[in-house]
Amino acid sequence: MSLTTGAPSVDLAQVFPELIPYARTTVRLHPRRGEPGMRDSHIGGPLLWPAGEAWPECTDQKSHGGAADPYPMVPIAQLTAADVPEAGFPAGTDLLQILWCPEWHDRPHPEGWGQACRVFWRRAADVTDVLTDQPDPEEHWDYEWDMIPRACVLQPERVVEYPWEEELPEDLRDRVAAWPAERDLYDDGSAIPGYKVGGSMNWSVSDMPRSLTCLACEAPLALLLQLDTYEWALGAWGPDGEPHRFWPLEERHLEREDPEFDLARQPVGMTVGRAGHGGLFVCSADPAHPPRYFTQ
Repeated sequence: MSLTTGAPSVDLAQVFPELIPYARTTVRLHPRRGEPGMRDSHIGGPLLWPAGEAWPECTDQKSHGGAADPYPMVPIAQLTAADVPEAGFPAGTDLLQILWCPEWHDRPHPEGWGQACRVFWRRAADVTDVLTDQPDPEEHWDYEWDMIPRACVLQPERVVEYPWEEELPEDLRDRVAAWPAERDLYDDGSAIPGYKVGGSMNWSVSDMPRSLTCLACEAPLALLLQLDTYEWALGAWGPDGEPHRFWPLEERHLEREDPEFDLARQPVGMTVGRAGHGGLFVCSADPAHPPRYFTQ
C-alpha cells in the first residue's frame, strides 16, 4: 500500500518566492510493521550481511543495560539504491546499512550526541555468502531501552519541504519570523517529521549546531536518515480541526482509540530522545567518512 502526505496549508513559495531555491525533496519512508527480507529496504529486521565479516560491536557503553558480552550493535536501517537512490550511494555501491548502540552516549564526543552509529555502503551482488545467524537484539539488549526498532517494511514517498529556519539566510529568516502565521504554517512545510532520507531536520530542542561539517574533511554534512518517535503530531493545523497534514491520507479512517492508530503513528516502537527525533548526517563530499548523529 502506498501512503500519501496531505497537501500543505499554504504554498510557501507563493508567500516567499525567495524560498524557491531552498526547496528540497525528502523521502518519507513510511515504515510499517512487517517481515522484510534480507535483500529488502527496511527499518529494523535482518541485514544482507557477509558471513565472513565481523558484526559491529560497541565498546563504549556505560552500563550495557545488563547485557552479557559481546555487545553487538543493532540494525537500524537497510536501504537499496533501487528504492531510495536519494540516499547518495557512492559509486559502485547499491546497499546502505546502518547500525547503532541502543545505549545513550552522552560523553563529550565530536560525532554528535545520542547513539553511536556505524554506516556501511556495499554492492549487494558482492554478498554471496550471507550471515544467517545474526545477533538477536533481545538476547543482548533489554527492550526497555526503547531504542531497538521493530522490523518494518517501507513505502517511500517523495515530498517537497523547506529548510529549518536557522538554515535560511538571515534576511529571509527574519522575514519568515515576522510573518503573522509563521509558527504554524512555515512548520507545515519545513523539516518534515517521521522517518525520512534527505531534507532538513527540526532543531527546536537544542538549536542547530554551529558547525555541521565533516570531521574528516570539513565538507558540509547532509542529512542521511532522520529517525522519529512519531510519524505525525496529534494536533491539527486548521481552525476546523482537520487532521494533521503528515497523517497519511490512506490511514485517516483510523480512530485514535484503535491499536492500529498507534501502530501507524509509532510504527518503529522506539522513543528517540525525549519522544523526539534524531538525525544521522554524512559528509556531502564523501559519505564513507565517519557520520555524525544528533538527537533532538
